[in-house]
Amino acid sequence: MTTPTVNIVGASEILMVHPQTVRDLINAGKLPAAKVGSAYVLLTKHVLDYAEKVIMTQTADRIRAPRKPRSPKRIGKVGAPQVGVAH
Repeated sequence: MTTPTVNIVGASEILMVHPQTVRDLINAGKLPAAKVGSAYVLLTKHVLDYAEKVIMTQTADRIRAPRKPRSPKRIGKVGAPQVGVAH
């Protein structure tokens, strides 16, 4: 069962990022949080909503992005012919 709230470490585990990244998201206003005493408290729902938003945005960007042309496959090395030198 998922708890209704998480701390910074719990949010970082959900998002699979470093706890400092969660702090940065909070300070940038991208992830809602409240400071209760000396610790931040986040609603698990908000952390999951943020993850869903990022996933959907990045997926849409990948779909819209033009694909890079594939480079032709190499058939083999082409080099100077080997010439034997008589001594």
